[in-house]
Amino acid sequence: MNPRRLTWPILTVLALCGLVLSSAGADLAELEQRIKEHQRELGETKRELEDTRQQIERLTETEKTSLARLEALRAQIAAARRYINQLDVQLADRTEQVGQVARQVEETARRIEARRQDLAERLTDIYKYGRLVPLEAVLATDQVENVYRRLMHLRWVARADRRTAEELIRLRASQLEQQSRLIAARDDLVKLKAERLASESLLASSCRAESAMVAKVRTERDAKLKLERELDEAAQRLQALIADLEKERAQASAGGHFFEQNRGKLPWPVRGELITRFGPQTHPVYKTKTTSSGIDIRTSAGTPALAIASGKVVYADQFMGYGRLVILDHGGGFYTLYGNLEDILARPGAEIPAGSPVGRTRDFLHFEIRRQGQPTDPLLWLAP
Repeated sequence: MNPRRLTWPILTVLALCGLVLSSAGADLAELEQRIKEHQRELGETKRELEDTRQQIERLTETEKTSLARLEALRAQIAAARRYINQLDVQLADRTEQVGQVARQVEETARRIEARRQDLAERLTDIYKYGRLVPLEAVLATDQVENVYRRLMHLRWVARADRRTAEELIRLRASQLEQQSRLIAARDDLVKLKAERLASESLLASSCRAESAMVAKVRTERDAKLKLERELDEAAQRLQALIADLEKERAQASAGGHFFEQNRGKLPWPVRGELITRFGPQTHPVYKTKTTSSGIDIRTSAGTPALAIASGKVVYADQFMGYGRLVILDHGGGFYTLYGNLEDILARPGAEIPAGSPVGRTRDFLHFEIRRQGQPTDPLLWLAP
């Protein structure tokens, strides 16, 4: 058996192990960087959840308005959903890491088995070769030194093989430990996600209970009057906001505006059943009087609310009594309002064309058209 043939497998195994570890290290480092970034996002979302929770506590202690508490609960539910989505991303990253480590463990196991077989064959050869030394020494005394040198070389090769096999075994043990940690981390993420889902369910239940309470309040006369005052205050604040915006805009000439030219021809923001008209409203049971500044259109949840004309987004946020609200400035003193949105898609300051979605509706869309800051009947401007 040629001793030189024994040295090449050792060099090949070491080189391949170096390449595998280097490539795996780069992939794992990239995944760790991605995970750290997602963890940072999780931290920000947790802080937002805590801020919202504190806001709910303050509202419980100091605020008596049902609408404010309801809006805060909905904001917390939205934050919890974002948190769960980020957990899904981390869970996918951790699962990918576990798969990479598992593949490395399998590859290392195959190499260990191959090295064990090579080592066993060479140990057998060394054993056979070693027993021939005395005979060769007797038959050819001039070859004793050469035979001894070859025997020592074979023993060095065996020791090197043993060290390589031991190193691979340690590597496999390390990878198995890392795989266990990653699986445990993934299990923790799954538990955390379940916890957040349960929390979101609890929040949704609280929100439904709060909505039921508001609905009950609206059926009782005294509470109805109180809610009416709250809505009136919200409308006054909105009026003040529009008035301030109006001061910053130059007035277009009367009769030359797009709205004036297309009066009675403008598209509807959504299609659905008209459930509330503009103007004075009378409660069917208590005969109390209220005034609607716009119209309500029943829709399916998630229906896009479309801009009826091009304009600039001057407000896109929560507004007491209107829920999530978007206001578009169309110039010439004309504004459109889109209220009771489930999600806001428009961004403040953005110029958007006609027909662009400004948000997605809940069970209905509240829609207003204001001219020179004053509400006007949308049905006079929309196409029949």
